[in-house]
Amino acid sequence: MATATAATAATATENSDDDYVEYIPVKKRRAMEVQNLLHRHHSHPPSTSTAAASSTAAASSTATTTTTTTTTPSSPPHPLPESKPSLLIKATQLKRDLPEITPAEAIVQQEKEMIEHLSDRKTLMSVRELAKGITYTDPIPTGWKPPLPIRRMPPSKSDALRKQYHILVEGDDIPPPIKNFRDMRFPEPILKMLKLKGIVQPTPIQVQGLPVVLSGRDMIGIAFTGSGKTLVFVLPLIMVAMQEEVMMPIRAAEGPFGLIVCPSRELARQTFEVVEQFVKPLVEEGGYPEVRAMLCIGGVDMKTQLDIVKQGVHIVVATPGRLKDLLAKKKMNLDNCRYLTLDEADRLKIETGDDKEHEFSNCLNEALKEIDCGWLAEDAAAKSALKKLQEERKTLPIYPYREELLQAVEQYQIIVIVGETGS
Repeated sequence: MATATAATAATATENSDDDYVEYIPVKKRRAMEVQNLLHRHHSHPPSTSTAAASSTAAASSTATTTTTTTTTPSSPPHPLPESKPSLLIKATQLKRDLPEITPAEAIVQQEKEMIEHLSDRKTLMSVRELAKGITYTDPIPTGWKPPLPIRRMPPSKSDALRKQYHILVEGDDIPPPIKNFRDMRFPEPILKMLKLKGIVQPTPIQVQGLPVVLSGRDMIGIAFTGSGKTLVFVLPLIMVAMQEEVMMPIRAAEGPFGLIVCPSRELARQTFEVVEQFVKPLVEEGGYPEVRAMLCIGGVDMKTQLDIVKQGVHIVVATPGRLKDLLAKKKMNLDNCRYLTLDEADRLKIETGDDKEHEFSNCLNEALKEIDCGWLAEDAAAKSALKKLQEERKTLPIYPYREELLQAVEQYQIIVIVGETGS
């Protein structure tokens, strides 16, 4: 009897172990119910029977809830959003879709990109290419005007005056000649300096050349040696520099406004001395703004020249070699240059020599690429050019070996010839 009772107790214990249900806290149980409801809501829209079942499940006991949870069919998981492809994958796909490029086409495309990204594209262009399609019909604006009687001078009187001084002119709308310096409206300090130097009346090249240059016109002047051609381009250049300084004062490292290129150091030094002679009285006696000039030649310490450039320079008198050196080293620029003069232009090729001809041409190429200015050339002996002038009746080619330089700056030019050249 005792044995049967023990066996019955053991069997009951095993059955109770099999029916054991683990206790689930209320908070976790509620979370499970909410999760089940969410799964049902995403799988199919809620119906009346589903709502009733949900309410019944909520009101049931723990065992019933556990049984319902285990018997509920598993709903499909919520689909995750598709991930976007990375930039690396996109780049790979684009490269794969591109058409195949031959090695030759790849080189051409690379060179094209290099040219497009150049900071200064005009370094690869010649003067002729830079001047292509550009035509100048108006003179450089200046503040100079001759007196009213001279402006109203009839053409017949102007022609008679030119015939009297043996002046030949070529061009359109040529300003009338002026017979005295005062009517040219120079400042009083300049008139005093001219009188001090014994220059009372202008020479024939000055009678016609000064009004032309002061009007802002391009000019090629041809006259015999010692006829006073230097003053024809020096005095107007000083006036241009003063005008620019009054309108907007020059700052450090700016300038020049005017450039004079000479074939030799001696001629450059003489021209620079003439500029200094007329600049100093303007500041000391007339109270005009300071005009700084610089002599840019070889054989002179470059540091001294650079000190003047750093202060701001208005006028530069240079030889081709040193000018090219300063431009190549970016020590000076010609962005503000409006006035270019080639002194003794016919001698530039002879003085520099055949071995330096290419160097001089490159120097002028670099200068002309950077400036947009008036063109003034003084030529003392150009018989061959005169023959070409008589044949073509166009412009005087100062450089037969570099005609594109003249064509690049050809702007409504006037040619003034006085006397027999080469004598």
